[in-house]
Amino acid sequence: MRRIYYRFPQKADLSFAMGMPFNETLNYIAGLDNAESTKTTGKELVRVKTKVKIAVDRATFGDITPDMLRPGVITEAADMQVSLLALALRRGGKVPIANDIFYIRLTDQVSRTDIDIAKEGRGEGLDALDMKKILLGAPK
Repeated sequence: MRRIYYRFPQKADLSFAMGMPFNETLNYIAGLDNAESTKTTGKELVRVKTKVKIAVDRATFGDITPDMLRPGVITEAADMQVSLLALALRRGGKVPIANDIFYIRLTDQVSRTDIDIAKEGRGEGLDALDMKKILLGAPK
């Protein structure tokens, strides 16, 4: 069953192929849910939290359950929403500095998976190339 979001942007910011089969790619990206990383930008320490959701019906995104990730449950294509929340760690506590939201479409191409990335909005912060680096596991 396909899991497609009908409001997925018509034009993707970036398209590339992931050298893994569809189910492996789906499990890999789902594994990024609730991941946290810390980096230094300038003089600030920044914590980045990742939240991954999947299209539940054609109009909304929801949490990913283990049942969804079983082979054969999701086929052909899936739309995901990845939110990256950046918090500056300061003396007064955690201060949100950015919340970038990306839409990711996975399309099954048998031995590989085509990925389209589109960013919600056009503000400052990360872009589709940064999201690709995150998906490929490369440091930003």
